[in-house]
Amino acid sequence: MKKLLILLMTLFICFASFAKDDDFVVGMELEFPPFETIDEKGTPVGVSVELSKLLSEKLGRDLRIENMSYSGLIPALVSGKIDAIISSMGINDTRAKKVDFSDPYAFSPLVLLAHKGSPVTSYTDLNAPSVKIAVRSGTIGYLWAAKNAPEAEIKLFDKESQAVMEVAQGKVDVFIYDPQSIVRRQKRYPASTKTIMDPLPGVGGWGIAVQKGNAELLREINDFIKEAKEDGTFDRIREKYLKEDAKNFEEETGMKYFF
Repeated sequence: MKKLLILLMTLFICFASFAKDDDFVVGMELEFPPFETIDEKGTPVGVSVELSKLLSEKLGRDLRIENMSYSGLIPALVSGKIDAIISSMGINDTRAKKVDFSDPYAFSPLVLLAHKGSPVTSYTDLNAPSVKIAVRSGTIGYLWAAKNAPEAEIKLFDKESQAVMEVAQGKVDVFIYDPQSIVRRQKRYPASTKTIMDPLPGVGGWGIAVQKGNAELLREINDFIKEAKEDGTFDRIREKYLKEDAKNFEEETGMKYFF
């Protein structure tokens, strides 16, 4: 009887481990509404969450979302703690040395939130020793600044709100981030900040990241993106999560919405 119990326990543990290993584990930072965030019950919601659910269904695997800091996403993927990153992540050459990216599923530019007293009027003014640039750690904005404005003083922040506050208080000249967030943040500090909406050059689209060499998963993801664009899935997601944001964004900026 004892041996039977041990055998059953062993089988149960093996089955549980197998079931867990078969989860499709997606890493994202749930602090970027309406793309990836949490609702009042603490449940992940948003565009990236919806995409993750639909992709996991296509793969025939259960979805598990791991919420982590943006700067920790690529290390987690490289180490095998997660299977993919779906977190509004921009594709660029620096990141592509560590992970493989899917085809782009959205094209979001980078723009500037500037202090009204700053002499910066364009991204062409950024590469100067007198300029202070706020960026979030691990973001495409940081990578852009490091490459294109090496003469400037680059200040790293973990939180978007921290970087915005530095601009509002005049401690830095600009914050580099996506246009939707920049427009929203400028409205909170209209007296001390301004937007500079000329898109920074050399910025790619958003992609889903997988481990280097995982060609099979990458192929399945690219198939999913292609099908979702063609069968109306992306249109339905935009209608569900982004309708008002897209309308307001296009009216306020004159720019085409990026999803």
